[in-house]
Amino acid sequence: MYAKGKSSNVPSDSQAREKLALYVYEYLLHVGAQKSAQTFLSECFLGPVLCSSREKRHM
Repeated sequence: MYAKGKSSNVPSDSQAREKLALYVYEYLLHVGAQKSAQTFLSECFLGPVLCSSREKRHM
């Protein structure tokens, strides 16, 4: 997908995830699924926080 041998700006995994999440959120809004968009948004941002706090509790 990216040209080899050329120095190009390849997005990091976290940047790609953020861009995809924004795309999904905007798509849900575009098709009229506001409640689903809000749920998606809250799970996107709270999901990693909750998962990391659960992992810390098990250590």
